[in-house]
Amino acid sequence: MKDKKLVKKKISSSNLARRCAVCGKKMHIILYDDRTYRGGHFFGKIPLHRKKEIQKAMQSGTRRVKFGKLVMNVLKVDPKVYAYAEYWECEKCYS
Repeated sequence: MKDKKLVKKKISSSNLARRCAVCGKKMHIILYDDRTYRGGHFFGKIPLHRKKEIQKAMQSGTRRVKFGKLVMNVLKVDPKVYAYAEYWECEKCYS
C-alpha cells in the first residue's frame, strides 16, 4: 500500500460582507479557522480623525524631519483617533 499524505481540510468559521474601497462592489469574504481568508484583499485599518482634532494638531505646529535626503514638515502632535475603517479591495481592483 502506498502512504497517503494527510491533507488537513480548511474549515470555514465565519463569513463577512464588505465593500470594495475602490469601486464599491459588495464582497463576500470567507474566514477559515487557520486565520486565512478568501474573497478579497485586506490592506489594514485606516485611522479616522475628527476635523476638530486635526485643527488642534495643526495649531500645535510642525517640526522639520530629515529622511535620507528628503526634508519634511511633520506635526508635533498626532490627532486623536475616534475609529478605524478596514481597507478591502475586490479581485478586479487589486489586479
